[in-house]
Amino acid sequence: MTRDQGETGNGVRRQIVGHLRRLQAEGVWALPRAQASTSPTTAHGAPARQSGLFEEPAPESELAHYRDVDETLEQIESEALACTTCRLCEGRTHVVFGVGAPRARVMFIGEGPGRDEDLQGEPFVGRAGKLLNDIIKAMKLRREDVYITNAVKCRPPKNRNPEADELAACRHFLLRQVSVIEPDVIILLGRVAVQTVLQVRAPLGRLRGRFHDWNGIPVMCTYHPAYLLRNPAEKSKVWADVQLVMAFLDQE
Repeated sequence: MTRDQGETGNGVRRQIVGHLRRLQAEGVWALPRAQASTSPTTAHGAPARQSGLFEEPAPESELAHYRDVDETLEQIESEALACTTCRLCEGRTHVVFGVGAPRARVMFIGEGPGRDEDLQGEPFVGRAGKLLNDIIKAMKLRREDVYITNAVKCRPPKNRNPEADELAACRHFLLRQVSVIEPDVIILLGRVAVQTVLQVRAPLGRLRGRFHDWNGIPVMCTYHPAYLLRNPAEKSKVWADVQLVMAFLDQE
């Protein structure tokens, strides 16, 4: 074995160990036997990987375990409302679980609740929420047609970024939401959501503008509405990302 082959093998082993540790942290101690498939599909029967749609190979599915569980969003939310796993529960007014259609074709995932969201118990209800509503309307959809949630369900103090252990504690709720909803496409809003879901550290500017395959689901990364309120010149980039999603939905 050459030196390069050895380094490649070590890198693969590190990735596998890291993945198994993440599963262990989420309470997953066994994985179901994978079913062979020559034509993976999305929840609505469309091909999960169309030619030229993705620029990287599909990662190992994180959702396989949860797809075998028969549960509803109401059951998951009931569990989330009582959750005290991480420190964020100490300062919350409400758990902000998510809103929208239980079988939405489009799922938006943001970072975490802010002050308005914590007070009302609903994601994206402040100024950023109004801008998100405008984006949804521009997609010829209504807020009740899509599903909106965040990477963490409780407000971080002073709206700081969620910390790694807080994101890890909430990850199983997010995975279970995705598993139940089975969206055709996911739109990640902002750097924290992108890094949390895709488990990457590349700059958002390099990730947006194309689809990424996450557990067989097309994912579009784009800027958070709160960022657009501070940087309105970037709205055109979000519109370009949204148009790609609209074109994909039209194909379906």
